[in-house]
Amino acid sequence: MIRWLTLKDVANECGFKDPRTFKKHYMHKYPPDRTNAQLKWWKETTVDHIKEVEFSDAEIPDGEGA
Repeated sequence: MIRWLTLKDVANECGFKDPRTFKKHYMHKYPPDRTNAQLKWWKETTVDHIKEVEFSDAEIPDGEGA
């Protein structure tokens, strides 16, 4: 069964607090798999791919972020 995620869900999965961040910087690169006049959806597998490609190398250096 396919699990569909909204823009808000995708942003949360990618670690953004605000969906507009994903919309501004990544939506052109990863367009939604399904749309209607107001809503956009991505498949869970697409979101997994986005996280793997864009955020797998993101690391916080030791001693920072605390």
